[in-house]
Amino acid sequence: MKGRRLSTDILDVFGSRAVWTLLGAISGVILARKLGPHDRGILALVLLLPSTVITVSKLGISQANVYFINRKQVSMEQVASNSTTLALVLGLFSMAVVWLFQGRLFSTVMREVEPWALALALVRVPLLLFDDYIYGVLQAAGAFRLYNVRLLIGEALRLVLVVLALMVFHMGLFAAVLIHTVVTAVNIVWLGISTYRRIPFSLRVDRALLGHQLDFGLRSYIQTLAMHLLLRIDVYMVSYYLGPIETAFYSLALRFTEMMLEIPSAVGLVLYPKLATLPEDEVHRLTAQACRRTLLLTGMCAVFLAVLGPYVITLWYGKAYAAAGKPLAWAAVGALALSVFTILTRDFTSQNRQMVNIAAGVPALLLNVGLNIFMIPAMGIVGAAIATAIAYSAACVVLIFFYIPASGLSLSEVIIAKPEDLRFFWQMIRQLTQRGWRRAGLGSVTAHR
Repeated sequence: MKGRRLSTDILDVFGSRAVWTLLGAISGVILARKLGPHDRGILALVLLLPSTVITVSKLGISQANVYFINRKQVSMEQVASNSTTLALVLGLFSMAVVWLFQGRLFSTVMREVEPWALALALVRVPLLLFDDYIYGVLQAAGAFRLYNVRLLIGEALRLVLVVLALMVFHMGLFAAVLIHTVVTAVNIVWLGISTYRRIPFSLRVDRALLGHQLDFGLRSYIQTLAMHLLLRIDVYMVSYYLGPIETAFYSLALRFTEMMLEIPSAVGLVLYPKLATLPEDEVHRLTAQACRRTLLLTGMCAVFLAVLGPYVITLWYGKAYAAAGKPLAWAAVGALALSVFTILTRDFTSQNRQMVNIAAGVPALLLNVGLNIFMIPAMGIVGAAIATAIAYSAACVVLIFFYIPASGLSLSEVIIAKPEDLRFFWQMIRQLTQRGWRRAGLGSVTAHR
């Protein structure tokens, strides 16, 4: 029953994120065609900056929330209250710091970005920080449906506004940036109200609990920060060396690999709170199972992306973006390694062993930066993709090196699908098919067959 619930949660989260990704892809096509490569590159940087700022600011609190609620049985209401207050304080402080250093940003990684765009981007920082912290509480509570609904409503609203602003009223970059800020604000207000009805929280701070959250979170923080920079430092370096147009091409290629990475993301989001409640042997067994199944799915996606991705980019975005297809094969290799890395990190984090993840992530980040310094000027965005693929693969290998002796499992048990995994997917396909028939009012037909 527990296994069935876990599979259902993963399927629900993945299904919601798949629809969310599809809606985002449609918005992305409209934005790319209407803005052109230059302004699309500016938009990519404006949207990336808040993500980087909150990664620097969030101090690992989201992971701590799951750990203390599930492992330590701490009150969800108090965890949420601490998180809300901390998100407000850290978010406003981070906005002020970044605004003070805007001159340095405009002269380096955010060249050609206007001050108004930076201001609108920074408004999203405390909102996204609150979103991150509260999602940790919802993860622990198993309230994935609430978050899924919020995700889909927000992306649907974004799509509607993008169509109206860019296709109907023919507005430009300002409208695109404003839409993302407005949608984030509406989304977070809705999430806060919905969460409060389920988990009443306040601005009252439990200092002792906050100290424990920060102690645990700071160990996760280094891991999370290294992971974010490992994922995004190449975009900033492409912007620094090559400018907004090449940044638009490269960020578009990464967008395709991010679609592929929705699989390990969905699995990891549901898996982590489950692992935080289990004994060590069961943690390793469940992680290995999730890793094999995730790798099988992402492997098929990687082949599709490498072979057909360039044609899809030209078809969807137009010939002006054809250059975005060049790094896809290498980006797919990197995403494949990253899918394994993502699942294995959940194992160590659930046991409060984040230093293992740090030992894999930080050297990979340094390797990524070093390779990009040489390869971007020499090979452009293809060089950035090769450097990143090498760095991701190195992180994956290091983490496996630690995981194998800790789990007592063999390498094949972690990365090679078993017959039981194939049966699992077959059963999932049957369940989805039967659910689809029932919703279509044809359940009796399938039952008869």
